[in-house]
Amino acid sequence: MALPDTQGLAEAPDGLDPATVDAAILGDREAFESLVHYYGPALHRYARRMLADEGDILEVVQDTFVAAWRRLDSFRGESSMRTWLFAICSRKIVDSYRIKRAQPIDDKLLDPLVPSPEAGPFDATSNSAFLEALEEALGELPYRQRAAWTLREVEMLTFVQIGKILRLTPDSVRGHHHRARANLSERMTRWR
Repeated sequence: MALPDTQGLAEAPDGLDPATVDAAILGDREAFESLVHYYGPALHRYARRMLADEGDILEVVQDTFVAAWRRLDSFRGESSMRTWLFAICSRKIVDSYRIKRAQPIDDKLLDPLVPSPEAGPFDATSNSAFLEALEEALGELPYRQRAAWTLREVEMLTFVQIGKILRLTPDSVRGHHHRARANLSERMTRWR
């Protein structure tokens, strides 16, 4: 099977040269390595917001690319390569949750976020404190809400793309995203 002539074509909608994707699908290891380098950081960002342990995060991203390499022949181009990889990654994250045994959590995680009385205006508005609180609040959301919010707000995917990734309808994704925003808004009132 010959590669299509891609000279003069613009980049693919998700930013990667279509010839690279085609070459990877045909088994070109260097082209697949380009996919890993191009999409790896986004998959890592997503997994980092869905899992707590760095080892689990790295394992999920690696498993995503291993599964993608093994199933490249099943990529039909009905969605972008990015969406397809996020869908695989999402399933690997769910698998990671299934494998984990129940672990006791610290009771303090269930307490509402209360600003410290010693915190001054600078501390209350500092970027690092905000990001820390946001990560904590995201960690408290149910899986589908956290996934919908992260894929929409951080990875800037459409509801249709997120639906394909999470195997939900776009309307269901919108509902999860809306609930995630409402929950985050409630938890993040300190920064309004």
